[in-house]
Amino acid sequence: MKLLHATTVPATLQFLRTQPAHLAAHGIDVVLLSSPDESLHRIAETEGVRAIAVPMHRGISVGTDLRTLGRLIRILREEKPDIVHAHTPKAGLLVTLAGRLAGVPLCIYQIHGLRFLTTSGIQRRILKATERISTSAAHEVLCVSPSVLALAEDERVIRRGKGHVLGHGTINGVDLHAFDPAAHRDAGAALRAELEIPHGAPVVGFVGRLVADKGVAALADAWALVRERVPGAHLLMVGGTDGTDPVDPEAMKLLEQDPRVHLVGERADVRPYYAAMSVLTLPSAREGFPQTLLEGSAMGLPTVGSDVAGVRDAVQDGTTGLLVPFHAPRALADALITLLEDPTRCTSLGGAGRRWARSGFDREAVRDRFLDFYRTAGTERGLPSVRSSPRGEAGASSPAHSAAAVRPGAGAR
Repeated sequence: MKLLHATTVPATLQFLRTQPAHLAAHGIDVVLLSSPDESLHRIAETEGVRAIAVPMHRGISVGTDLRTLGRLIRILREEKPDIVHAHTPKAGLLVTLAGRLAGVPLCIYQIHGLRFLTTSGIQRRILKATERISTSAAHEVLCVSPSVLALAEDERVIRRGKGHVLGHGTINGVDLHAFDPAAHRDAGAALRAELEIPHGAPVVGFVGRLVADKGVAALADAWALVRERVPGAHLLMVGGTDGTDPVDPEAMKLLEQDPRVHLVGERADVRPYYAAMSVLTLPSAREGFPQTLLEGSAMGLPTVGSDVAGVRDAVQDGTTGLLVPFHAPRALADALITLLEDPTRCTSLGGAGRRWARSGFDREAVRDRFLDFYRTAGTERGLPSVRSSPRGEAGASSPAHSAAAVRPGAGAR
């Protein structure tokens, strides 16, 4: 069996780390397709699979997109994959359409979030239309979280009953061994010393791109309240900026000028930074299933997130963390202050988060769910069988279970 994973840009393939190698170990010929970039070939080499570079324009350009579509059709006819699995809106549109036109037996589109939610006017209508085309063209549609599936159905970008969530969501789970808080305690203490954060000082953490959609402006306003109420607190922000979705300059100025705010930029290894935090927050406007919150829970951190689709799947309100309304700085500040002033509750929520991550999001189990999904969905479409998971029944599931749409208060549709 040959499987082609497609994303608009190679960076998105990082969310699939170890999956291609895992699939290849089970006899699947995996190909990665994305826009040209040195990182595409690095990722493919790391995973031990092939890569194909095809330029895909992230914006709206009918002429360019039609030319790309034609090129993709030719490539798919030459490669003859049994399955194409497309991620991200533009790759979802072009690769799924190309797959159908090239006669690929099984075309899968996976929704990682709904980009149109934070747009308006003609752009919103176009983005919704492209999602509808992608989900209609695909044989199977996966959603990365139950609340994103529910919202996609409510927004009518997917027909009710067509979409599925594997397990409880997430694209790749978390490596619980790598994200073991005990293993990084010393690194976290060393990082605090390097940043001149006193031992024992409460630290609010943020990990993600510093962009408007991530709620950075709301966090800046909330931080102004937190720093007054908790004089010894610090704010540690890990992530780079993105000019396509800039944060309000005044908000960034407040953060940059505050000596108790630590803007450290992008970091290849975020685990020491998690280990230096007391609580992790993500006041985002939209998400699919936030990997950072899952990693934070695995590291034993209580989490505070905005009560929006995607985020609410990664924070169990009152159990592993707290949910607050989106763009409500005072509510966000109150939640952060509540936890910073109650270390016992922080420890309790963080411990529950670690157990929650272990119960349903172990990376090995998540990889097996995808393998089983390809196997069962492929068999239904007459594709050659794939070897079962070496983990046996622990990773395997019937088609009805592996493709079950996990929805609050409702069964699979």
